[in-house]
Amino acid sequence: MFYMPVLPLHFVVFVSAWSIFSGCFYVCIHMVLILFTPECTVCFFCLLTIDHDHSHKKNKRKHWRRQWAESSILSDVEMLKHSLEVNSFSGDSNKTGTIGEKKSHKRTKRFLSYPRFVEVMVVADSRMVAYHGANLQHYVLTLMSIVASIYKDPSIGNLINIVIVKLVVIHNEQDGPAISYNAQTTLKNFCQWQQSQNHPEGSHLRHDTAVLVTRQDICRAHDKCDTLGLAELGTVCDPYRSCSISEDNGLSTAFTIAHELGHVFNMPHDDNHKCKEDGGKNQQHVMAPTLNFYTNPWMWSKCSRKYITEFLDTGYGECLLDEPSSRTYTLPQQLPGLIYDVNKQCELIFGPGSQVCPYMQMQCRRLWCINVDGAHKGCRTQHTPWADGTECEPGKHCRFGMCVPKEREAPVTDGAWGTWSPFGTCSRTCGGGIKTAIRECNRPEPKNGGKYCVGRRMKFKSCNTEPCSKLKKDFRDEQCADFDGKHFNINGLPTNVRWVPKYSGILMKDRCKLFCRVAGNTAYYQLRDRVIDGTPCGPDTNDICVQGLCRQAGCDHVLNSKARRDKCGVCGGDNSSCKTVAGTFNTVHYVNSASLVIVFCTYAALSNSQGDFILNGDFVVSMFKREIKVGNAVIEYSGSDNTVERINSTDRIEQEITLQVKYMLCVWKSLPSIVGLKTVGTDIC
Repeated sequence: MFYMPVLPLHFVVFVSAWSIFSGCFYVCIHMVLILFTPECTVCFFCLLTIDHDHSHKKNKRKHWRRQWAESSILSDVEMLKHSLEVNSFSGDSNKTGTIGEKKSHKRTKRFLSYPRFVEVMVVADSRMVAYHGANLQHYVLTLMSIVASIYKDPSIGNLINIVIVKLVVIHNEQDGPAISYNAQTTLKNFCQWQQSQNHPEGSHLRHDTAVLVTRQDICRAHDKCDTLGLAELGTVCDPYRSCSISEDNGLSTAFTIAHELGHVFNMPHDDNHKCKEDGGKNQQHVMAPTLNFYTNPWMWSKCSRKYITEFLDTGYGECLLDEPSSRTYTLPQQLPGLIYDVNKQCELIFGPGSQVCPYMQMQCRRLWCINVDGAHKGCRTQHTPWADGTECEPGKHCRFGMCVPKEREAPVTDGAWGTWSPFGTCSRTCGGGIKTAIRECNRPEPKNGGKYCVGRRMKFKSCNTEPCSKLKKDFRDEQCADFDGKHFNINGLPTNVRWVPKYSGILMKDRCKLFCRVAGNTAYYQLRDRVIDGTPCGPDTNDICVQGLCRQAGCDHVLNSKARRDKCGVCGGDNSSCKTVAGTFNTVHYVNSASLVIVFCTYAALSNSQGDFILNGDFVVSMFKREIKVGNAVIEYSGSDNTVERINSTDRIEQEITLQVKYMLCVWKSLPSIVGLKTVGTDIC
């Protein structure tokens, strides 16, 4: 924690921190390891206060220097989160399936920049009414105007329009959600309430997300009131969870709202390990965990741009595609510093009578205020900048934390696409990889609120499509094996843990995330947000993952190809390399490498060329459905409990296997007949 010395002239210096709520991590740990649910994705936008003058403890205020709260739990979680997403899944993981599915839109093409319209309901509570009086609506719209300008900045890499479709002012507490000091409870109550206030599909008043602004001092615990805002990650199109709360503390509340909406768009903090993995270094912008002298809260980091783009490209922003009607609130076009001068900005933070501190020479970068009539005689700051447009010197005003000459109205410049980059390196050395080319919206870049480019921003082509060696590991298997020996401090996992792919039980929309299972165990976890491009979507399909989405591919490993294997297992074949044999028999038949489909009515067993049983045998019978890996092929077994017992493989089994009948468990007096249908190579008699 950083401390500043007490300054002369009776200055009271407030140093503070903006931290993530360590209690959330405590809940997440227990949900991951005990409850096995992915729902603890709540992200906190917190502020901590350190008051050097202990006599002022009763008058603590929140400030804008943010920092991780220290906790023994945090270290455990960071180790877990370094490679392991804080999600563990069980059969009820479908709870997350509502995101993005509530509005009916035609499925859009991916990797295209579309205009997005975030229809917002803003709610101001009774405490806001008491504090701001008749100016409340104009003040709230000014905040949202700042938020809209932040989301218009080209650094976000998308065309995001913030549109206010409803502004609700709650004059009586009983008319709105229950708001208390408890941040989590308040968020829960507000989310439930806002959903009940939403309008049907097609209504011009229907909102995509709801924002609560309150003067209530919200806290993460009874005596830890360092929280400024709260939202869940990645909920923008979920009508039950697309909501956030922000505590009002002057015009800088706009940064809180923008930050919390960033979490709703699935953006992590700028110092998150995910951002470091992507090469982001010391980028402290809207999603920064600390707002300090070097933070730029008007722009977005490359990490924020990456995560919101991926979020929208994977289909989680479909509700934002419908353009709202003209019946929306008009946001102020003036810079906020022209509406509220520097003294009024002090009053919005510290109350009536506050004025700009005459002793501090930090114009535009930090707003220092003094209240000569109040209990605090010295200068105070919440480490927030002066509002854009505030006069700082004659002929100059503040812009993005700097005192610059006033200029004539700058023209609005819409963006245009630049040239395509060369295709990059192939994602795989064999088996069908992907090369990617991109283009930027920089010829020119949007300026002064201009529109971001619309259209395709990425294109792909296949590469290294030749089959991999039979000795090479499955590609998804390789990606799971990269985590071998990493147990993430999960109780019960050995230090030499081995990870293998998890296929069954995974939702269709999650097939391109890296789920790995502990070898010899049923526990499985999401180890990466997405698999490497070119990874097959599953063992039973030719389709491949590209940028986290399952895309059509053929058996020739080419993207968008329609090539399929014929019944003989030949890619693009004409069924001429094999024949079908049908009949009833009770003698041993050896099945060669071209076998594809066999249907039986009795207990069956398979053994390999070494005589080892790979299915049933050795007095063990699988009663239920299972899969058996033989080389690069997967054999599906229906289970002995089925009325019709089936053994099926759509892959070529390139080794000799022996089929036997398990008659030892049956009550037949003679060897039962086998009724079968098989497809074998033409060289078999």
